[in-house]
Amino acid sequence: MAAHREELECGERVLRFADESFLLWGDLCGYAWGKRNERVSVPMGNLKSRQTFYGGIDARTGEMHGVPCPKAESAATTDCLTEMMYRYPKAKITICRDNAKRHRGEETSRFLDEGNAGLPPEEWPLTLLNFAPHDPEQNPVAAVWRQDKNDLRQQRLEASQFDEVIAAFEARLERQVFDFPKLRMYEAS
Repeated sequence: MAAHREELECGERVLRFADESFLLWGDLCGYAWGKRNERVSVPMGNLKSRQTFYGGIDARTGEMHGVPCPKAESAATTDCLTEMMYRYPKAKITICRDNAKRHRGEETSRFLDEGNAGLPPEEWPLTLLNFAPHDPEQNPVAAVWRQDKNDLRQQRLEASQFDEVIAAFEARLERQVFDFPKLRMYEAS
């Protein structure tokens, strides 16, 4: 990122850390409390209800944006990239993410080829940098997903429908600004 320091500081380039998260119905369930010597009844639902989110955090501002997607696949990857380009129409965007197969498939390669239209790399409107696969410790956005889920658990949201959990998760992502040491560790020096 040191090579793009000036562009990052003046806002010509945006650095985003991106990944997907899976919200499962029951994610907010932690402990069930009851009186001693009384049976506690815990209702069970469809454990397969889940919502996939693709999202990214802006390294400079700490703003997070999540995009709900039907599942984790190449089409969802390109939808998320399109959303990021829409949010920053005049800036070059560098996205750091894990090296999962769905992030580097043919559909994503075609998308990048069309979007970067034969320009030299330093002029690409969209640049993707990969972390090692399956290493969430490298990507600061993993901490955002974890923090958002933990905050919802601590609130003990009384949700009777999975849609309510999804709405609460999305609302927290969009209105909160994140700042933590891992987000700053990749700043250009």
